[in-house]
Amino acid sequence: MQTEALPFPEPHHQGDATTQHTLEEYFEFEFNADRKHEYFGGKIQAMAYTSPEHGRIQTNFMDELAACLKSKGCVRYTSDRMLFIEDCNVVFYPDIMIVCGEEEYKQYSKNMKATLNPSVLIEILSDSTEQDDRVSKWPCFKEIKSLKQFVLVNQKKASIESYVRTGEKSWAYTYASSIEEDIEILDCRLHLTDIYAGVEFQQA
Repeated sequence: MQTEALPFPEPHHQGDATTQHTLEEYFEFEFNADRKHEYFGGKIQAMAYTSPEHGRIQTNFMDELAACLKSKGCVRYTSDRMLFIEDCNVVFYPDIMIVCGEEEYKQYSKNMKATLNPSVLIEILSDSTEQDDRVSKWPCFKEIKSLKQFVLVNQKKASIESYVRTGEKSWAYTYASSIEEDIEILDCRLHLTDIYAGVEFQQA
């Protein structure tokens, strides 16, 4: 992997919402919804469509992380696991979330709760979500005290970016930009050839 001292960009301006909802209204709506929604800026937003490439990359990541994380006492979740960030009053469904140690929850009901203390968040970029993943979510992600690493995965080419916490207010940026490289997540070394196995990149 290659290393650079690059910060995330500042969040772009969010337009005024036409309809504002409380967190309690969101949880009640989500509990009865047929599909998943995120809660951001007082708005309830439907989750975006995911491509076959997205699904393959997500599955490959989960498979490659399985053995290594088991020995570390960590568990991994796909986008079915809800994340609540109290400092921002938002709810997201990260593509992959890793929790190490005892998990803490925001409990809405007996059958619905959101994770509070992820160790790693992984987002697979798409045209419809990249702006939010890179810009809008970052100010909230960095407020999670338990978060050790944030990973951005390109599905159009072999390219993975990683932000690793080095202090309360500092992060180290690294990236892998060829299929022959590796990345490291919680001391687990993953090969890009395995992460992108079976993925056919679309020609520009």
